[in-house]
Amino acid sequence: MPPRISREPTGGSALRIGVLVEDRYLAQREPAGTVDVLRAAGHDVDVVVADRQAAALGASAGVDVLLGRGRSAAFVSLLSAAEAAGVAVVNSAAAIAAVANKAGMGAALAAAGIPVPRTWVGPVEALAARSDLSFPLVLKPVYGDNARGLVVVHSRAQLAGLWWPEPVALAQSYHRGTGLDLKLYVAGDRVWAVRRPSPIDAAGRTRQIATSGDAIPVTPALAELARRCGEVFGLRLYGVDCVAGPSGPLVIEVNDYPTYRGAPGASEAIADVVTGFASSLVGAA
Repeated sequence: MPPRISREPTGGSALRIGVLVEDRYLAQREPAGTVDVLRAAGHDVDVVVADRQAAALGASAGVDVLLGRGRSAAFVSLLSAAEAAGVAVVNSAAAIAAVANKAGMGAALAAAGIPVPRTWVGPVEALAARSDLSFPLVLKPVYGDNARGLVVVHSRAQLAGLWWPEPVALAQSYHRGTGLDLKLYVAGDRVWAVRRPSPIDAAGRTRQIATSGDAIPVTPALAELARRCGEVFGLRLYGVDCVAGPSGPLVIEVNDYPTYRGAPGASEAIADVVTGFASSLVGAA
């Protein structure tokens, strides 16, 4: 991680910062909050909506750093093109791809010794034939976010009869506990912990959660868990979704550039990460 520095323009010179974002995130608090902080500090910020933009491959983006939030094909294509042209990016296309694939993400976390629920992946009919499953299970699309497509199954018969719209599913042991999930948010050296109701209700149905949740103290153990997850994938801005396991938190997902809902001062911290990274590169040039 680069050192944390002031958001103020170095030596009185504004940084040229690009913000690449998917259309669906424009109404959310991020990256809008960070854009406001950067502009208030005097930096030159250009917001580019990935879904509406085309780029010439090999051409310079004309910015010192590019902050990106998204996962769509349009977003990743533009982000990859910028990286190939030598633009410094937060987060990288490779890091985003590593967590966008939930099966690969879970395998990488388990290989790194990070506590995760028991997880299987494969066609639903093949999963139903396994003898080592433990119910209930939560099934997820391999690619997906914001709790889209989640299904809770309580028996092998229910799993065998389930219509699943994709070739394979990710199945995890379902740990509901008190119905509160733990969200860890990270921006550089800052870590927040937030308790929020699960997007799955007591009956196993998905639901929208309007509340930001309640911030709780970040213990050294939680901070270490969050940072280990970031190191596995090379992320600078990310969130870690956890549920309560029998021996402590279990990591169910790592997300690149999350909402940071319930994390006070997140926009300022994200701006610090962006300007610190850009300024270190400009100074080294």
